[in-house]
Amino acid sequence: MIVPVRERSSFLVAVLSLLLLVPAASAFTVSPVNIHPPGEINPGDVVNLSCTIYVATGTAFPSYDDIELYTGLDDPVWTYTVVVNGVENTRAPDRGKRLTISGFELSYEPRDEVLIQANLKARVPATALLGAEMSLVTIQELDARSNVLPNSVVKVNHLIGKPTPTPTPAFGSLVITSEPPGAAIYLDNAVKGITPVTLDGVPNGAHTFLLRLDGYNDYSGDASVMAGQKNISAVLVQKGATPTITPEGSGTPGITGTPAAGHTATTLPTPVPTPKPTTGTLTVTTSPPGALVYIDGEMKGITPATIPGLSGGTHSITLIMDGYQDFKTTTEIVPGTTSEFVTGLAKRKTVPGFSVAGALAALGLIATLLALSRNKNE
Repeated sequence: MIVPVRERSSFLVAVLSLLLLVPAASAFTVSPVNIHPPGEINPGDVVNLSCTIYVATGTAFPSYDDIELYTGLDDPVWTYTVVVNGVENTRAPDRGKRLTISGFELSYEPRDEVLIQANLKARVPATALLGAEMSLVTIQELDARSNVLPNSVVKVNHLIGKPTPTPTPAFGSLVITSEPPGAAIYLDNAVKGITPVTLDGVPNGAHTFLLRLDGYNDYSGDASVMAGQKNISAVLVQKGATPTITPEGSGTPGITGTPAAGHTATTLPTPVPTPKPTTGTLTVTTSPPGALVYIDGEMKGITPATIPGLSGGTHSITLIMDGYQDFKTTTEIVPGTTSEFVTGLAKRKTVPGFSVAGALAALGLIATLLALSRNKNE
């Protein structure tokens, strides 16, 4: 059967239209993000952020899709380099809240490795809320109509300022014991009980106390209360002896004793210096969330996850989630710091059953219509 030129053209248009109905799957991953200055950032600070976006490894990036980077920071300046099989091509700096990288810059053969080395220099807005997280950069893939592809969004968040502290209770408690027991307790010149006793609801601040027991010298002291519980242990002595006050519990200085005339008091113990940290913390975030996190082959949680107590040095990371390709990489942990790891997960490659079956059925229908049209013309 010879198909007329006009009918062959219509057939090709129909085939191409059906092929466009077959969805194209694409995914990218983002390396650990570097933020300078590290640690605390505040409103008005200039921030430098860099990351590597792995656009295509084994699967070509669609030429009709784009990679978009967006920031909520002020005065942004973007620079990026497209690297294809190790060959770098650096683009001119770009200003604006959004940076769009065309798929025509990123679409190569499936065997080619394509990545983007992106850098952003910007300023934290003066109106940024202290103690809250702010999205510094959002990385996402857009389709041919500039719609965001589901599960392609990767956000880089960072705390602005210091975490909002937990309110300190306005009251604490005093636990007072004496040797021998049975001494009357006066707190700020008011009778409060007989030792041993626990005094709850003591307002924060400095207080004076006095212990009085027949046959023993009166014993007075100062106690600094700051929420929580403060323990006081006093040894009552007869005339001619030297009493001692020994704070218990936290060992924080702040309790001093003043015995009756002719005696001295001692405050213990001496503060212990804080040891140097030997471990660090890793936070792992994925898009979509819900991936199992393995550190050095050991399951540590489900994303988003915060993993403390990791020794300094290099550790392996494996992310596993149903329907998505396993992701493996390594990261460096610095003792005393928190490292951030953010990545998107790529869906497993599957053959869309509906698209193939639908395309074959449509092709059969088109062939039948063309045959009927030819018979009618004859």
